Amino acid sequence: MLKFISINKFLLITILVVVGYLIIDKFQIYLLTGINAQSSENLFASYIYLPNGFRVIIAVILGPISFIGLFFAHLITGYNAIQSLNGLIILASTLSTIAPYLSIYIIYKKFNVDIYEIKIDKIILLSLLSSFLNSFFSVSSRLIFNFYETKIFSTKFIQFFIGDVLGVCFLFFLIIILNLLKKIIIKTK
Repeated sequence: MLKFISINKFLLITILVVVGYLIIDKFQIYLLTGINAQSSENLFASYIYLPNGFRVIIAVILGPISFIGLFFAHLITGYNAIQSLNGLIILASTLSTIAPYLSIYIIYKKFNVDIYEIKIDKIILLSLLSSFLNSFFSVSSRLIFNFYETKIFSTKFIQFFIGDVLGVCFLFFLIIILNLLKKIIIKTK
């Protein structure tokens, strides 16, 4: 059964997702290059790519309602990176936005896991699958538009994959730790 929400709630969620993604992207840039960075150009495959973690967590928590917000956030950060909205940015944004939803579908629908049964092994499986798909889609879209040479596909894929996995795991574990701290603080009051 389809659940409908109001247009105001949809717009609020979309805006919050875009703003959250942009904040995470700027934080990523700050961590790697300092406060004067203006875009994430050449930082797509950092060691811990936090925007991928945000993308997966938002897809898990909010579901399909967050798709438009994540897509627009990708377009904005892609545009900021190269100061152009071209076919590569549109294709890469579309595929990167699809990756976490496809991963969630495969894990939670095909393996019949309830979304509320999120445990460490499922987090790791979700981070591996979503990172694999996102890395493959990201590098492949860049190859299609001759952004990369074919011979460096495997190197870039591995860089993207490692950064994406660590970004998802880092943010998931940060949420878990913050939740545990919150419970401890509440119990001590």
